Amino acid sequence: MLEAFAAERPLMAGAAAAGEVLTALPVLYHALWNGRLAADLTRPLSEHTLVTPGPAAGDGKRQEQQES
Repeated sequence: MLEAFAAERPLMAGAAAAGEVLTALPVLYHALWNGRLAADLTRPLSEHTLVTPGPAAGDGKRQEQQES
């Protein structure tokens, strides 16, 4: 998912780039929730919402340590 949003792009375009949209959307929403992806959430979330890497995207080491 992070690769699909390495550069800013609309939510649905990134979900499609990440794989099957219906499978990718829950992963995308989780990444938004935990800060690995970011979007302007002062407006309703839509297919056109621009999504970027978030402040918690990092290099994945923190997530790997938590999963161990």
